[in-house]
Amino acid sequence: MRAIAILCTLFTAAHLQAADYTFTGFARDLDNGELLYVETHEIHAPGTLDERRIVTYRGNETAEPFARKTLSYGADRAQPSFQFSDSRSGFAESVSRGPGGFEVRFRGGPAAPARIAIIPPDEVAVIDAGFDEFVRAHWDALGRGEPVLAPFLVPSRLEAVRFRLHKLRATSIDGAAATVIRLSLAGPLGWLLPDIDVTYRDADRRLMRYLGLTNIRDQHGELISARIDFPDPR
Repeated sequence: MRAIAILCTLFTAAHLQAADYTFTGFARDLDNGELLYVETHEIHAPGTLDERRIVTYRGNETAEPFARKTLSYGADRAQPSFQFSDSRSGFAESVSRGPGGFEVRFRGGPAAPARIAIIPPDEVAVIDAGFDEFVRAHWDALGRGEPVLAPFLVPSRLEAVRFRLHKLRATSIDGAAATVIRLSLAGPLGWLLPDIDVTYRDADRRLMRYLGLTNIRDQHGELISARIDFPDPR
C-alpha cells in the first residue's frame, strides 16, 4: 500500500507539473515608460517533450493580435523549433530541426524574398526562448561569476552568433531576491550592438524582466528596444 501511495503521489506531482498555464509580459519604452505592446504566453504540457508555447503580441491587453509566435520543445529544451510572423511589419522567421541540421527561414518585410539556410547542429547551442532553459542549466556557474559562451542562432543573419553570458549583479523585484544576467556579443561585434539584461528570481529561476532589443519592429522596420516585465501570474 505504501508503494502504491508513493506512486500516486509521484503521478499527481507529474500531472500538476504538466498543467497548462498562461503569463503576460508588458513591454515599455526605455525612456518614458509608455506601454509599447503586451505579449501573452500560453504554455501547453510544460516540462514535457510535447510542450508547445503560443505567444501573441497586442498593442494593449484588449487589442487584436498583430504578431504571433509558436514554439515546440523536444529533448533539447534550449533548442526549440519556432515560427514567428508580424502582420504590421511583414517580418517573419522560423527555425525547424531536420536530418541535416536546423532549417532557418527569414523574411525582412512583406515584399522581401524568404532567405533559407541549413545550420549544422554542432554550431548551435541556443534557439530563441530556449535561452531561458540554457540560463537555468548553467545557473550555478553563472552564480559563481563564471562567464559562459553560447552560440545563439540568429535567423536574420542565417547563422549562429557567439554570445557571452555573465552575472551582472544581485537585485530584488517585488521584494524577492533576483539575479541579473547580461548577454553580450562575443568578439568585435560586441562593440557594435547593445547588451541585453535578463533578471531571474532566485527562488525558482523564473524570468521577471527583460531589457534590450526585442523581436518587434517599429514603423521604420527597426527592432524595438524595451523593458519587458513579467509579473507573477499568481
